Amino acid sequence: MVKKIIEGSFIILLVLFSFYYTDKVVDMVEETDPIMQEIVTMKSSVSEAAVDAVVEEDYLVPGYNGVEVNTKKSFDKMKQYGSYNESLLVFEEVEPSISMEDYYDKYISSGNGFTNRISLVFKVTGDTKVDEVNQILNDNDAYGTFFVDGVWLENNKDKVTMLALDFHQVELLSYNNKYDKLLFEASLDQLETITNQEGKYCYAEYDNKQVLELCSKEKMHTIIPTLLIKDNLYQQVKGNITNGSIISININKETLKELNVTLKYLKQRGYILDTLDHLLNEARDFDK
Repeated sequence: MVKKIIEGSFIILLVLFSFYYTDKVVDMVEETDPIMQEIVTMKSSVSEAAVDAVVEEDYLVPGYNGVEVNTKKSFDKMKQYGSYNESLLVFEEVEPSISMEDYYDKYISSGNGFTNRISLVFKVTGDTKVDEVNQILNDNDAYGTFFVDGVWLENNKDKVTMLALDFHQVELLSYNNKYDKLLFEASLDQLETITNQEGKYCYAEYDNKQVLELCSKEKMHTIIPTLLIKDNLYQQVKGNITNGSIISININKETLKELNVTLKYLKQRGYILDTLDHLLNEARDFDK
C-alpha cells in the first residue's frame, strides 16, 4: 500500500515537473524570438509612467494612469502576423500610486489637464431653466453635470430622467439648501434610483467643511469650480479657460442667452465638453 502511494506521488510530481519544464522551454524560446526581442527593445520608449494625484493642504488634483506594453499579448498577436508590427502592440493601464480615490476629505477644483476635456456645472434649484439648458447642450453635442436640490428633485423626477437619458450627469446639491445627513441620504437614494447610478460628487463654491465632511463620509468627492460665472459668460470663459477647467454657470436670463455662442466657441477651440465623471476619471483617454 505504501509502495503504491509513493509510486502515485512520484507520477504526480513527474507530471507537474513536465508541465513546469514545458512552460520554461516555451518561455526560453519566446525570449530568444526576434519578434519578442524587438518588443522588449521598444517597450520602454512607448510606455508612459502613471502620474500621481497631487495633494496640497485641503485640495487635490486627480492623477493619470500610465500605460505600458503587455509583452506576452503583443508577442502572441505579432506571431500570428509573422513579424514585428508596432500597430499590434497591446497596452495596459497602470494606476498611479497616489490616487484621488485615496482621498475624500479634499476639494477638487479641476481635472488633471492631460486631456482637452472641461466640464460645465449647473446648480438646479427653484425655477432653473433646466429644459432650455438641456436643449442647448444637446444641440452642441455637449454634456454637463447638474447638481439638483432634493426638494426640486422630489417635484421634477421627469426632468431628472430626461437629463439622465440625454447622458448628462445628475448629482445631489443639498436638501432645501441644507446638509442634514438623513435628508441628504434620503434624497441621494432617490436620485440613484432614478438615474441608476451612484452619487459621486458634491458641490461647494468655497471651503465648506460641513459639505466636505458629509460627502467624505458618503465616499463622495467635493468639487469647488475653477470658474464661477454669474454674468458675462462668454467673456469670462474666453479669457480664463484651460484644459481640465470646471466651470460653474449660474443660469439666469443673461447667461442663458450667451450659453449657445459660448459652447460653440469652446468647441471651435477644440475642447471636449464632458461630465465631471469623465473629466476627473484618472483612466487614460485613448481617444484623445
